[in-house]
Amino acid sequence: MIIYIEKDALNYTQTNKIISLFPEATKIIIKNYKNIFDKNIPLHQEKCIVIAKITWSAIWKTPDNYGHTPNTYFFKTSINCVFDCSYCYLKWAFKNDMQVYFVNYDEIKKDISEVIEKDKNPMRFYSSDYSDILWSNKISGFLQEFVPFFEKFDNVMMEVRTKSTCIQDIIDLWFVPKNTEFAFSLNPQILIDKYEKWTPCLDDRIKAINKLLEQWYKVWLRFLPLLPVKNYEQIYTEFVEYIKKNIDIKKLHSSFAAGLLYTKEDYNKILKKYPRLDILHKLKLEKDDFVRCDREERDFFYKIFKDLDKNCKICMDE
Repeated sequence: MIIYIEKDALNYTQTNKIISLFPEATKIIIKNYKNIFDKNIPLHQEKCIVIAKITWSAIWKTPDNYGHTPNTYFFKTSINCVFDCSYCYLKWAFKNDMQVYFVNYDEIKKDISEVIEKDKNPMRFYSSDYSDILWSNKISGFLQEFVPFFEKFDNVMMEVRTKSTCIQDIIDLWFVPKNTEFAFSLNPQILIDKYEKWTPCLDDRIKAINKLLEQWYKVWLRFLPLLPVKNYEQIYTEFVEYIKKNIDIKKLHSSFAAGLLYTKEDYNKILKKYPRLDILHKLKLEKDDFVRCDREERDFFYKIFKDLDKNCKICMDE
């Protein structure tokens, strides 16, 4: 295994913690993580991680109508996901699948604090749009750093979105946070098998969800991306019934549903890279300039998830 370390990231506490996890690894000092990360390296050919310092703002505003409140933000502490979901935008966003960990946590926290101080209205921060934060926590130490940090604020919520079942790190925090919600992405097992390579099965995700609910953690279900596959009505109807039987919906903090959606530019990129991916050919350009499944399919999806949870948030759609 190789650990590439930016020279400017050498003296951070988190760097030393990560290095200590891999005592046998070869360590290579680099000037800028992009010198490695921007190389075309075949998937899983080389086992390595990259430790870097983020030098731009780690926070940016979400698109309109994305979240439960108008004031919602993404923030980034790592790049790339160990899972290999066919539809994921990360598959064409980067040239390789190397895990990059940004270690200047105090500076990222400072940026977040400044955003919060400017606006006292309710806010939500999404932490996992570029990686599966929960899966990588053994390396990143993200939960131990950021869950207590967000507890300091009022009217602020952080989401940790995941397909992972590695919930012991959550339980080992030894308190139930009021300002962190653990959001599990779910799809029918038949679609997990086909499109969500290396991810835990649906039943294991449900077990993790129920264990957290039993201990009063805030859990959010994310039904996304909803895929317009053949026989989708039957597949998703049976899926909703399975969720009803196996999860106490009344205990959920919230839920969220979103169809498969790309910008025109991103759609063309993934179509060029994966021309045989069947679900891509079931999408079309809509009036809002997003490429997505048609209105009839979306309305079906939204209805069944609203029937499951009347408070289910529909993402970026009317």
